[in-house]
Amino acid sequence: MENDPKKSIYQEREKYRHRAFLLMLEIGIIIALPAFVALFLGKYLDKSNNAGNLYTTILLFASFILSWVIIIRKYISFNKKIKEVDRKIKEIKEKENVDNSDRGE
Repeated sequence: MENDPKKSIYQEREKYRHRAFLLMLEIGIIIALPAFVALFLGKYLDKSNNAGNLYTTILLFASFILSWVIIIRKYISFNKKIKEVDRKIKEIKEKENVDNSDRGE
């Protein structure tokens, strides 16, 4: 029964590792989708206003900034969750060490 909390925490950590993989896919979408929209919208605006590549450049730059803001916010949120799980693991290990020292092991 002592191993149940430890097993639960390790399962939670594995869940977050899987989530990290999914986040990588999400990051690809976060970068590609705004860039794709910015490119086509910029080309359309450039053509209709005879602006060279002005709108395309501005919109691609804005999509780049937007993508990085979203990615950084997701990283901060994800990192907080990982730190919480690591804290729980540390607490369980410390409790096990105290229990073992109380028994004279």
